Amino acid sequence: MPVEEITGVAFPGLNAPKEAGVFGHVLAAIGECCSVHLNEAGYFTEGECAGVLKAYQSGLSVCCEPWNPAADFVAFTAETQAKAHGLSAEVEVSRMQKLLRWALGDRVRCWTFGLLPGAVEGLYRQCETARVVSGYLACPSMLGGELSIVHTTSVNPVAALVAAAWIQQELTAHGDGDAPFMFPLMVDRPFWLTTLQRHLGAK
Repeated sequence: MPVEEITGVAFPGLNAPKEAGVFGHVLAAIGECCSVHLNEAGYFTEGECAGVLKAYQSGLSVCCEPWNPAADFVAFTAETQAKAHGLSAEVEVSRMQKLLRWALGDRVRCWTFGLLPGAVEGLYRQCETARVVSGYLACPSMLGGELSIVHTTSVNPVAALVAAAWIQQELTAHGDGDAPFMFPLMVDRPFWLTTLQRHLGAK
């Protein structure tokens, strides 16, 4: 199985089945990677980490469906921790993003400049698998104005990196053999939820 080099998260190869159970395993691995980094950075108190991760992984059997925000570990954890800390989910997401981005060596850029350029359907029309990967990992992705540039967005920088590597694999195989330039981008929660809605309606 291919492995995303920064996170160490494995994802299926080209000929592997693309079904909910497979995506559930990838999402669980993304959640575990996030939880390790967040625990090491002191985001969780003692005992919280294992409990949150277990609750998340248990819930994947219910929420593992395309474009479901609850399938993302950062979004799930933000909702859980917001209640415990008396803060908003947006604040919790921002706290986790800073810690994860630092742990990942700043390999994911922050996008704060409004809507990304490029049509929603362009990438998905070119490669149906990109729609499936983007949907299950809740990482809306689009062409950056050219076929050789792809933006992958998420509230979760680990998920953005994994989705970018997976989509790059698919596009390289379905194209002329040249790998596209992938730009994993971290966005805030309101932008992410709005973009998920835009891509949910894409055909």
